[in-house]
Parts: sequence; structure tokens; C-alpha cells
Amino acid sequence: MTMLHPYIINTLNAFVLIIAGLIAYFANPAKPPTALIAPLFGLLLLAATYHMRKHNRFVTHTVTALTILVGLIVITRIDPETFEWNRRNVLLLLMGVSCFIAAAFYVGTFVRERRLRNNTIYKDDL
Repeated sequence: MTMLHPYIINTLNAFVLIIAGLIAYFANPAKPPTALIAPLFGLLLLAATYHMRKHNRFVTHTVTALTILVGLIVITRIDPETFEWNRRNVLLLLMGVSCFIAAAFYVGTFVRERRLRNNTIYKDDL
């Protein structure tokens, strides 16, 4: 069974944050600076991809924590009292779900690697 590597998932998640965040920013006529939080975190996560590819565990754990944090920040910007299916809420949901799925992949890979106790997950790209 092949599993996508964490750096690939990180890259995809970073691009979702950057693209969806920029769409949310430019689609809003007020151009609120808080709409740029997700794209900035996306750039930060994208910058960490190289170190994740080199299997730097500290960076991987930091990226996992940041991804969960960004997912929580984005999801909490949705007001459940006035929720409606508009562009803003759909983009926020997309970014939040993307972050939580990415974090689940990171944790799943970490658990799988611990169970195997030998770096066979990464043998193909070492």
C-alpha cells in the first residue's frame, strides 16, 4: 500500500491555503488584512516542505502543530449563527478541512513509521 509522503500533503495543503486565501481576499471589496492570514501560513508551510522532504522530525512536528492551528483559526472565523453557503464560508471550510486532513495524514504517517520502527516508509526517496 503506497501512502503519500507528508511533504507532498504539505505542498498540496499549502497551495490550498494560498489559492483559497487569495481568492477570499480579492473577492472581498473591503480587502481585510485578516484574509491574508491563511496565504501567509501557506507560504510558511511551503517553505518547510524542503526540510520535511529531508525527514527533519522537528520541522514535521512543527508543521503538524501549525497546520492544526491554522485549521482551527480558519474554522473559527465561520459564525454558526449566521452560516449560509456563500463564497466566504465555502472557502473557509475548504481551507479548514484541508488543514485537518493534512494533519491526519501527518499523524498517520508518524504512527505507521513508529510501528515499523525502520524508515521503510521513506526508503524510496532517501
